[in-house]
Amino acid sequence: MAPAGEDVLTKVSTDAATEFVQSFYPALQSNRAAISSFYNQPTGTILFNGNTVADGSAVQEIFVNQMPPTHYEVQSFDCQIINPTYPTPTTGGLKLPSQTTVKDMSILVVVSGFVRFGESRDLPQRGFSETFVLVPNPSADGPKGRRRKEWLIQTQNFRLVV
Repeated sequence: MAPAGEDVLTKVSTDAATEFVQSFYPALQSNRAAISSFYNQPTGTILFNGNTVADGSAVQEIFVNQMPPTHYEVQSFDCQIINPTYPTPTTGGLKLPSQTTVKDMSILVVVSGFVRFGESRDLPQRGFSETFVLVPNPSADGPKGRRRKEWLIQTQNFRLVV
């Protein structure tokens, strides 16, 4: 089988970024108990305004126990393929890219928008910029037909815009 063309890879990365943004930010707002499921294990670097966070479970703990209610308004996002032949780490070693799937890639996703901390709509919104590296989930197909997230956060950098 011939390698996938640029148009196919671009569509896969764009669909992945869209699905990610449309599920991650609503989880931050109203499904905080599921936040850790968006992260690869082990993760790379996770930064919130320059502060290092250990992993997806620590991010979830911050949102569940320390953050007031938040409302995110994504204004724009874009993506770029970093590595079209990403070797996915698994418990049994590395899953090398194959020509039968086009989802063996790592993707850079850049998101910008506004966030409001607190429940009142009268509170001020702050601009934010966030950058993610998404990698394939090695266990995307769960048991008994249950689907899991196809893409997981490997690295993340969140910044409030001054």
